[in-house]
Amino acid sequence: MIIPHSKPTIGQDDVEAVSKTLTSGCLAQGENVKEFENQIARFIGVKHAAACSSGTAALHLALLSLKVNNKDEIIMPSYVCSSPYLATVHAGAKPKIVDIDSKDLNICARTAKKHIGFKTKAIIAPHMFGNPAELDELLNLGVPIIEDCAQALGAEYNKKRVGSLGDLSVFSFYATKMITTGEGGMVLTNNSEYHHRIIEARDYDKKPLTPVKYNYKMTDFQAALGLSQLEKLHGFVSRRRKIARHYASQLADYVLETPPEYTHKTTVYYRYVVMVDKLDVIQREVREKGVICEKPVWRPLHKDMLNIKCPNSEYAQSHALSIPLYPSLSEEEVEHVARTLKDAFKKHLSS
Repeated sequence: MIIPHSKPTIGQDDVEAVSKTLTSGCLAQGENVKEFENQIARFIGVKHAAACSSGTAALHLALLSLKVNNKDEIIMPSYVCSSPYLATVHAGAKPKIVDIDSKDLNICARTAKKHIGFKTKAIIAPHMFGNPAELDELLNLGVPIIEDCAQALGAEYNKKRVGSLGDLSVFSFYATKMITTGEGGMVLTNNSEYHHRIIEARDYDKKPLTPVKYNYKMTDFQAALGLSQLEKLHGFVSRRRKIARHYASQLADYVLETPPEYTHKTTVYYRYVVMVDKLDVIQREVREKGVICEKPVWRPLHKDMLNIKCPNSEYAQSHALSIPLYPSLSEEEVEHVARTLKDAFKKHLSS
């Protein structure tokens, strides 16, 4: 039995939704895209949404809506994928890399505050692994906040959907995200001016040559898949939470850090990340038994920078192990994952 680390959850209803759009002949950006935007906006609780080709494109468009330039700095955590960094470079600004909080592995507001200066244009705040960042602390910093909800569709902070609290928010619908359109993204905001700039920059057809525009559109057959998936999001989240509870109960006897629980925020368990000693040994051993665990962040951003120290990000990189968790995991597979990990932990960790 081989259990991959992540996997799309695609049903026959998804296939039929895409097939219907393909046979209609309306393939490019159209009515399905508009409906997908409207439904995501209603679900999150914001006024405006703009679908686009990827989560990175969504971040780029969000930054462009703030009119960033080469004199500006964008604060972001080190412990994240390279998308925020690349989007910031695309927009012409300078990434400002800061450390994370050691408990929830999200950007640390106290650390970010130390790096705010007259060049600071915005803070990108990813909700890592489906667990919301401490938004109240970040919003009190007086800097525009871009919520990066790529891993957190459906999560809540103080009983509000993540994506509804920042100045802007971005989502990803990559193959293995909370819901998928294959590739795809979306930018949300309550600010009509920001939304207008995003729409203007998203595509170039029948528009003046300046300012610069991009071909960041989403197709209608992608949106058809997104609409079908969105109908199942509640079930997806429920299944993720059930699996997470099982893992927590099965691994409770071992000395390791499991995802913390909070009273003011609810995670969607995009990833189930445990902090372990002997990370590489355990990862290799369970892989040999068919359970593919991964480091949830390939390489912290500060590792490619000079003179930047992020000790919490360093610790996470050397201890964080992401266990397979997705809605299509069968009960048999969940049990196999838990049993395999318990065997490895019993051998290499204290109980």
